[in-house]
Amino acid sequence: MKRKITALIIAVCAVSLIGGCGGKGTSDKGQNTAEGTEDSDGETSATSYNVDECVKLAEYKGLEVTLGAYEVKEEDVKSNIESTLASYPNYIDTDKTTVEEGDIANIDYEGLKDGVAFEGGTAQGANLEIGSNSFIDGFEDGLIGKKVGEDVELNLTFPEDYQNTELAGQAVVFKVKINKIVKEEFMTYDTVTDEFVANNFVNNGYQTVDDLKKGVREQLESNNESQMKTDTQNAVFEKLHETCTVTMPDGLLDQRIQEYMDQFTENLKTNYNMELSAYLTSVNTTEDEFNQQVRQYIEDSLTNQLILEAIAKKENIELDEDGYAKYKQDITAEFSFESEDALIEQYGEDYVKNAYISDKAMEFVIENATITYDDNAAAAADSTGTGTAPTDDAATP
Repeated sequence: MKRKITALIIAVCAVSLIGGCGGKGTSDKGQNTAEGTEDSDGETSATSYNVDECVKLAEYKGLEVTLGAYEVKEEDVKSNIESTLASYPNYIDTDKTTVEEGDIANIDYEGLKDGVAFEGGTAQGANLEIGSNSFIDGFEDGLIGKKVGEDVELNLTFPEDYQNTELAGQAVVFKVKINKIVKEEFMTYDTVTDEFVANNFVNNGYQTVDDLKKGVREQLESNNESQMKTDTQNAVFEKLHETCTVTMPDGLLDQRIQEYMDQFTENLKTNYNMELSAYLTSVNTTEDEFNQQVRQYIEDSLTNQLILEAIAKKENIELDEDGYAKYKQDITAEFSFESEDALIEQYGEDYVKNAYISDKAMEFVIENATITYDDNAAAAADSTGTGTAPTDDAATP
């Protein structure tokens, strides 16, 4: 359950990838500030700090990081395709004539209430496994023993707690024609045909088996590339945490936690019409557990942010307009902001600029690190207790 909660924490904190979970800027005097809570006059106070005073940098150039390989192998493509095909049964006609428990009946049906067809109650050529309890009580049992080609009339009643309140508890009649009895066959990586791909994956842009294999490989490569970037950043942060000393500025952590919680609860209300207490019940966790995880995530995020700020300052890493423009485009698209203006409105221009500079600082550290991507080397490093593979809940910059 912890991993599920963490995933939502990161999802709600949309700009976790650009340095933290709250509005932040840099004053024209070089002193860092973070927007805080409103004071008694309704004005927003700010937490100010000098990054040189709260971060003691160790050597951050030449870090040695070892991770596993991210190459997509043929067996990876095969496994993915096999898994996908398992969700796409191929129905083969049989010569069976009488419906029995466990059979798959191909049927046409029409549902009538007071003699009038109701919405969602009609279909042609539907494949129904008898005994799957996919339909309301009595429907599947009513077909057992019936013959292919036979017309069947089923007098049934929807359950009282049926999700469609207009049908809940209502008496209806289903007119059913049994077209045939079929059996499921599943294609495999070795048996899938161009015709099957065209019939089932055209919406994915695949017309042939070669299209499918190529598309799956490209998707896996893209996924691996993203995962490699994330894992590399996390491993670098792990090294930096081991060597750099961060003293959290007074009040900043609590301020960011409050900002995050305000955003989180607002997201629950706006998008899910849910209070925090109801959400915690739904994920079977306590308020204390949730608060601890939020605090850990924000603290990790802030630690990363402060280290990168210190590195950026020491290396004189500054904003370049072209790179910053692309950065805003990427963040807007990745986190589905309506526009760049919406991004800036929510987090402030200073904060986004500072986040971009922090991102450049991370790039600088990675470019100056010695990074090995090799399964054997990673296993050897782990066996000696010196591996740098990140944990599941590692915060990202």
